[in-house]
Amino acid sequence: MSRPPLYSFYLLFCFFFLLSGIRSDDLQILMKLKSTLLQTSSTSAFNSWESSNSMCNFTGITCSSQGSVTKIKLSHQNLTGVLPLDFICQLQSLEKLSLGFNHLNGPIMDDLKNCVKLQYLYLDRSGLSQTFPWKSLQNMTSLVQLYLGNNPFNPFPFPKEVLQLTNLTWLDLCNCSIHGTIPAEIGKLKELIYLGLGDNNMTGKIPVEIGNLVNLRKLSLSHNSFMGKLPVGLRNLTKLEVFHFSMNNLEGDLSELRFLNNLVSIRLSENELSGQVPAEFGEFKKLVNLSLCYNSFTGPLPQNLGSSAKLYIVNLSMNFFTGQIPPYMCKQGTLSVLSMFGNNLTGEIPASYANCSTLLDFRVNNNSLSGTIPSGIWGLPHLLNIDIKWNSIEGPITSDIKNAKSLATLYAGHNRLSGELPAEISKATSLKFIQLSDNQLLGSLVQLPTSITYFIIPNNRLTGEIPPMICNTSFGPNQLLWLGKIHNWRRFLVMLLKDDHKGQWWPRRLAGYYPEYRKEIAKDNVLMVWTKSHDLCALLQAEDAAVLWAIQLDIGENWKQIIIEGESPMNINLTGLLQLLLVTSFTIESPY
Repeated sequence: MSRPPLYSFYLLFCFFFLLSGIRSDDLQILMKLKSTLLQTSSTSAFNSWESSNSMCNFTGITCSSQGSVTKIKLSHQNLTGVLPLDFICQLQSLEKLSLGFNHLNGPIMDDLKNCVKLQYLYLDRSGLSQTFPWKSLQNMTSLVQLYLGNNPFNPFPFPKEVLQLTNLTWLDLCNCSIHGTIPAEIGKLKELIYLGLGDNNMTGKIPVEIGNLVNLRKLSLSHNSFMGKLPVGLRNLTKLEVFHFSMNNLEGDLSELRFLNNLVSIRLSENELSGQVPAEFGEFKKLVNLSLCYNSFTGPLPQNLGSSAKLYIVNLSMNFFTGQIPPYMCKQGTLSVLSMFGNNLTGEIPASYANCSTLLDFRVNNNSLSGTIPSGIWGLPHLLNIDIKWNSIEGPITSDIKNAKSLATLYAGHNRLSGELPAEISKATSLKFIQLSDNQLLGSLVQLPTSITYFIIPNNRLTGEIPPMICNTSFGPNQLLWLGKIHNWRRFLVMLLKDDHKGQWWPRRLAGYYPEYRKEIAKDNVLMVWTKSHDLCALLQAEDAAVLWAIQLDIGENWKQIIIEGESPMNINLTGLLQLLLVTSFTIESPY
């Protein structure tokens, strides 16, 4: 028998009545939330939260098709105060709560257990502290993504409640004060795509069960104290794209990684790893970041490294690599940082890097490289730093340096560079620091960029006059002029102090607290200049010099006393000392 039409109408009426009641309850909850947070927060996030407006149009609020609140997204809104979960978790349809990157404080309430339908909880960098109510997670079995990273919680071991959330795909517990080991039960979270446990105080070995997380794409365990070898089974993580294990105590080789050809970023810096870089790395087509510095890797590098990959950062410094620099790391035209200092690399710098216009940082110092620098490297337009010191590199600094408009530092000391300094160096208008000591450079000093604050060039074969530009340069605190051998200067010591004595020049005989040179110091006259402007013109163009050495003086234990002999002795306040220039007839060993 069919039901009367009136009955169907009654059911429909009841449905809409209940629905309107839910909407009304949700609106009241949101208004309480606004009132509570506005007591402590200075934010515009709630400007649209007016009872006269539809709550589904409130900033940060998303509703279901039935009109109930399903999402609250108020990240980056400068919220402060205690998180009122007692209100929030009364929203019966809430599936997503995003309050990260705020300035909340205090503990997280136990009321979190009432958010039983939550699938996404984002509280990273929210300022929360004290103890997290981990037991509340037992009721939240629908959680798919849990972000709690970068909150100063009280120290705690890995929470066992998390191990029951088998639907999790993203777990971020970085920088949360976790201590202890990773439990073997981590292998049960087989849906995980991202696991972040970096920047904690975790110890022990990485469990082999982590190899069961075959859906992982990002694994970040950096900045802990993990030890032992990379676990057998990592080769199963064939979807892995990000592998970050820097700053631990890991040892062994990288053989488990040679099968992971989807890797985009490998960071293993500052461990105790050894062995050779797997040849397969040269065939990784997606690799962008390879950071293996400060380990004990040996052997040659794969010469096809980067031939198919758009490398951006390569940092292999401070290892024991041998052989030549791979020539193809900038083949795809994306390389920004190439750092390979402190190895045993030999051969020449490949000519291919002369065309690497994306390069910002080039550091191959402290190796055994030889040959000449490909001329184009001197003039790469975006390069900020060149460091090639302590090699056996020959040849000139070429005129291409005029194109190095971004170059700020040039370290090329302790090589076999020859020829004259190019006049075009004056067009490298961002240069601040030049260190060319202990080479075979010839000719006279050239005009330098006005941006220069450090110029160090002793132990070369320079001749001629000091250019007027140096006379007009103001060398202030933390700035250094060191020219090395210049001919026939007889004045001995010059100290530049603040303008405490109105720019007067005081010739004196001096004995200083510099034991190995005390006798020599006592022999010659001293010219002391008190001048705030640090005008070096009269000093540098007075007489020819034998050695000019200028070094920033560290006031303290370095100079305990200065004795001024001769007419009108006077006290000197060393707290005003900015620079010390030693001009002697003997060679002083370079501290660089």
